[in-house]
Amino acid sequence: MTLALDTIHLGNCLDLMPQIPDGSVDCVLTDPPYGISYQSNMRVASAQFAVLENDDNDMRFDAYVEIYRILKDNSVAIVFCSFKNYADDYNELKKLFSIKNAIIWNKGGGGIGDLSHSLLTDYEIAIVAHKGSCEIRGKRDGSVWTHAKVPPSDMVHATEKPVSLFSRLMYKFTDAGAVVLDPFLGSGTTAVAAHNTGRHFIGIEMDETYYKIACKRLADAQSQQRLGI
Repeated sequence: MTLALDTIHLGNCLDLMPQIPDGSVDCVLTDPPYGISYQSNMRVASAQFAVLENDDNDMRFDAYVEIYRILKDNSVAIVFCSFKNYADDYNELKKLFSIKNAIIWNKGGGGIGDLSHSLLTDYEIAIVAHKGSCEIRGKRDGSVWTHAKVPPSDMVHATEKPVSLFSRLMYKFTDAGAVVLDPFLGSGTTAVAAHNTGRHFIGIEMDETYYKIACKRLADAQSQQRLGI
């Protein structure tokens, strides 16, 4: 038994990933829980986002072992993290993968925080971990990528990433028709980006609220394509 392609699956990735065969996925692109009980305090006009499920533990480290098994040779896992947990994720991934790069996502602005003692956090980090050696597609870009963050009024998830950023990552590290896995799908950005770029995807999300949001976002993207929007 294996998980269906181009489908968002509801459940814990540690329970579902064993259903994916060895060496069957071309890329993993994911933004896992950071293990810091993250909660966004940004919203004023509407309710704050809830604390993310499993963001107070290190279950992602167990997932990295499964990710390595599932990936094809000469492919990549691209894992987003915070500066607060970069060292932990780097060291765990290094046990399995060859770390070639860290991409710095320049968000063009940060959130609130310690205004007197802390610099603005206007970036996030994506570790590029190779199983073997994955060739980049197209030109050799730099490691700092500027993409506008999702406007707060449009966000449906506390740590939502822009579709344009995930689409660029897919173009840079995969070919058309590739299978991209996101075991921590959240609000569905990876699924939408895969759909928009002509890739297949497998998405897993354990929070039923975000699962439903992701399904709707994907359905909207599919509808727009059919209408030629």
